[in-house]
Amino acid sequence: MNYKHIIFKVDGTIIDESNILFDGIKSTLIELKRKSVKIVAIISEYKTSKEISEYFDHVICLDISTSHNLSSSKFSKYLNQAGISKKEALYVGNTANDMKYAMEAQVDCALAIWGYNVAKNVKATYYLNNPYEIINLLDQNYISLKEKPWLSLAMELQFMAQAGLTYSKDKFDLERFERIREISAEMLCLKTGEALEHVKELFCNETGFQTPKLDTRAAIFQDDKILLVKENNGLWSLPGGWVDVNQSIKSNTIKEVKEEAGVDVIPIKLIALQDRNLHNAPVYAYGICKAFVLCELISGEFGKNNETIASGYFSLEELPKLAEAKNTEAQIRMCFEAYKAENWQVLFD
Repeated sequence: MNYKHIIFKVDGTIIDESNILFDGIKSTLIELKRKSVKIVAIISEYKTSKEISEYFDHVICLDISTSHNLSSSKFSKYLNQAGISKKEALYVGNTANDMKYAMEAQVDCALAIWGYNVAKNVKATYYLNNPYEIINLLDQNYISLKEKPWLSLAMELQFMAQAGLTYSKDKFDLERFERIREISAEMLCLKTGEALEHVKELFCNETGFQTPKLDTRAAIFQDDKILLVKENNGLWSLPGGWVDVNQSIKSNTIKEVKEEAGVDVIPIKLIALQDRNLHNAPVYAYGICKAFVLCELISGEFGKNNETIASGYFSLEELPKLAEAKNTEAQIRMCFEAYKAENWQVLFD
């Protein structure tokens, strides 16, 4: 969505009652800054730490007597004073009243479930299970998929055709479903300019009921730095790859790390399960579920192989050029937060 301002009610959406950051907030604020989105804070008292306040482009400070009776008219007044267009703003709050006065002011609003346990019957534009879902709303890859209805239609046709070819018995139905599959491939050819045979190889090469492919990525830390491997094209990524048919997420993570980075690890925690097309570019014509796994390093050292040519540990401030089709800076920041968090909750789309 084309939101240029994200407005947070600080208490309950950024910090808890003990003035502690909720998991995922810091990475979300950093990513919003990177996307040139203006971050606005609505707080009853300006008492947040410098670490948090540095992310705000504008602070709306309410006195205690006013904050508990904030009306839609007052909300509109504050936005006008800050020069914020209602059509370009998203308000993130954690109570029914937050959603009420935002909607009455005709501002899109998102209920922060992570700071509000009873979401039943609360009306909102969006319902967010974790802070990272704010980035999903803004993500240009997600928008580009929505802006390409032909791609969504081709994917749906391919899915229907594959299901029909799997379960149908009538030979005439099988012929029809095969033709539907060909049409889906032809649609992609016309829009992308790719050769038909190449599209069929990528898009129409599976049998059985179609489900997303599964990819694992390992987050391995040493001295507060994360392990990345350098691919043959010179770009860097978290060790990982497709889950083999005879592997689980855990065993595949171990296998891929050994093959690409030369080290042995113990997977200890699932960080996130992400829909790739919501986070990585370019958008693919098939679904991929990416599993990010926090691992503990045991031993080993890098050895040159068919897939990677080097490895190294990097801090967030010195990340090399990433293979963004596989992992973005935002995803690596997420891994850092999971590594440092005492009680990380698995994120999923």
